[in-house]
Amino acid sequence: MWKFVKHHEFYLGSLIFLFSILWMVSFLGSYNWFVVLPLGISWIGMICLFDFFERKYFRHTIIPDTHMRKRKLFLIIAISLLFCVLLDGFGVFITQLWHYPFWSLKVYLSIAPFAYVAYSILLYILYEFVRDLVMRHKKVTTGSNVSRKIYVLLMKSELVLGIAGYILNILLITRMYSSLSFRFYILITFFVSTFCIFEYIGFRQNKQTLTHDILSGNWWPIIFIFIANAVAVIVIEFANTPFQVWTFANWPFDHIRFLNLPIVALLLWPIQFPVFLSMLRAVFPSREVVW
Repeated sequence: MWKFVKHHEFYLGSLIFLFSILWMVSFLGSYNWFVVLPLGISWIGMICLFDFFERKYFRHTIIPDTHMRKRKLFLIIAISLLFCVLLDGFGVFITQLWHYPFWSLKVYLSIAPFAYVAYSILLYILYEFVRDLVMRHKKVTTGSNVSRKIYVLLMKSELVLGIAGYILNILLITRMYSSLSFRFYILITFFVSTFCIFEYIGFRQNKQTLTHDILSGNWWPIIFIFIANAVAVIVIEFANTPFQVWTFANWPFDHIRFLNLPIVALLLWPIQFPVFLSMLRAVFPSREVVW
């Protein structure tokens, strides 16, 4: 099967993406959970397309045609599920900053695992494609040396900050949950705390961390994240605008929107990348390049 996918990946991706969009457009607003399902399926099409170009030009792929790639894909799927369970757990069920109007809880629970995996793999492959594309055409410096003492102190501080953040979230949820103004900060604290904890795990494994890159003056991973984020917002959020498969509410300055997306949500979007990628870095082998 994987051999067939590998040989026809571009056409499969194009067909899946076009079919998904045409299916939804053809119903002209008469949407239900089944009609809007292809929006998530379109992500599979985009994964195939970006993986095709990634494999063609940079010899990287997520197609599990070798033992090493099977293990890599398994790790990506496992972390994708964990990341999105936490993301939707905080965003949908705890803070109610977004929700899925077409899906009952039963439908959501049956579909969500597949959507989680497709969504996260798309984020990963977009980042990897942008990173490889930029590095192909521009020499990327790794920055200067970093004081070991300062680095160790900062990483230990990140662990403390991460644990403290989750404790703070528990207090906010149990004591101030009824206040809508605090729900946004619960999500922010979740992002920062999760990133800090997994950065520390990567540090303990002697793996390259985003924190080390920033300390050394290597800002390229941040640049890659912002470019990949711009593409992701277009193909995920803007593509959702006509269909409203998920909708946003209870955001600060919620009335300030672009294409029905709260500006604050758009500004927060890039933070998903360092959180998810730091989680991947913690489980990937050291030889796997992330940052």
